[in-house]
Amino acid sequence: MKKSDSLLYELTKAQVIIIFVYYFLILLVGGIITINVICDLDKEMAQNQLMIKTIISSLSVSGMLCSLQYTKRMYKACITDRIVPITTFVGNIGNLVYFLLRPFYAFVFVIVMIFALLSGMFVVTGSLDYIINEKFLYLCVILSSFIGFSVGQLLDKFEIISKEKIDEIK
Repeated sequence: MKKSDSLLYELTKAQVIIIFVYYFLILLVGGIITINVICDLDKEMAQNQLMIKTIISSLSVSGMLCSLQYTKRMYKACITDRIVPITTFVGNIGNLVYFLLRPFYAFVFVIVMIFALLSGMFVVTGSLDYIINEKFLYLCVILSSFIGFSVGQLLDKFEIISKEKIDEIK
């Protein structure tokens, strides 16, 4: 059993509905944006235009997959009766923020991932002229989907790695 399958969430019924609507809107808007970007790809496109399309489509796909993951988490909590009455204001706010900010964490990791890919490719090739093309966009979108879907696990891994590195410095 996963850790998330045993968590209790202090949320009101209205907050649960707001969270479901919020994730549905992210899914819908992300899908529309991604479809528009992919349908608008053109062979004769400047690199800066392609880079903007790469960032936009990567962010939207990441948001979509993040919304799928956390919608699933929320409906599993509802089905298994893990939405509990509010006992503290702080607990309620913490649970609400937990769900509302996850897509933004995914967005941040996607931007870092794009910079990491670009810097790695620049080191290898010495120039990004041959790198920024449709294949780069597709690569970023695929990696962004993994980031969006597993943003919680990614946060946990970074926390463990950071603690280990800090302990090594001491």
